[in-house]
Amino acid sequence: MNREQFLEYVDHFNNHRFDKVVSYFCPDVTLEYPDNFMGPQIPGKTGNTLYGPLEFVANYEAIAINVREVLNLGAFLSDENQFVVELVTEFHVLHTPAADAPGSQWKKGDIIIMNQIVHYDLDKEGKFKRIRIFHHRYLDPETVLQKKALA
Repeated sequence: MNREQFLEYVDHFNNHRFDKVVSYFCPDVTLEYPDNFMGPQIPGKTGNTLYGPLEFVANYEAIAINVREVLNLGAFLSDENQFVVELVTEFHVLHTPAADAPGSQWKKGDIIIMNQIVHYDLDKEGKFKRIRIFHHRYLDPETVLQKKALA
């Protein structure tokens, strides 16, 4: 996987072409989240792992009902069977999610932007085998969006 190929993946994700997104996955891919975006990690309470392309699509279709998520690629580091990316991820809350929906802590109009590091392991065919997301920090939405507008 090189930067240009990954940018194609990001474009599919940002435009909700989830069928194209999961074409990058092997059938038993896992996607591991460190927490629920709401505070400290609590063993057995926070964190989430999605198993396979179907769980991935179901999760992101549920999020997309209320939240527009946009990935912006920063650093990209790669070797033969793994790569790491820096993402500035924007969450634009379009509708206040229900209490039991993904993003339920957010309200309509909120903009949440976070800096994330994501580690991808590849299988022998170059498909995503294991994806691990690490949150680095929350960013000031006004500052990030101003810089993005000037770019």
